[in-house]
Amino acid sequence: MRGAFIAIFIVLWLLQFLMTKKQLKHYHQTVKEMSNHSSGYLGIGVDKKRFGTGTVLIMVTDVKGAVVDCRIMSGVTVFAKFKKCKRFNKLNILDVNVWDCENKYQLSLKMAIEKIHLQMNKMVSI
Repeated sequence: MRGAFIAIFIVLWLLQFLMTKKQLKHYHQTVKEMSNHSSGYLGIGVDKKRFGTGTVLIMVTDVKGAVVDCRIMSGVTVFAKFKKCKRFNKLNILDVNVWDCENKYQLSLKMAIEKIHLQMNKMVSI
């Protein structure tokens, strides 16, 4: 009985490891795909929660700050995938009100916009 329990535990642990690796590959593939835009800025916001739904938001803007592409991955399990978010397309990041967004996306959206602002400020100061 004890051996069966240990075997099941090991199989589940390996399955979780493989699924996490697959999700990480999907994340890197999505970031690489979105960073292939000819010019502009890429911002990634992450809201990791110990318990509950975590969120990753990737946003790409053009050089003027207009959102070109936005994708959101939200979920609890390793089966979560990125989905296109057309809500912000063609909006300038200065016009995006983080507090009008759903609660679960606010922190990751704010973080992505801040990272884009940092990149824009670095380009201006150079």
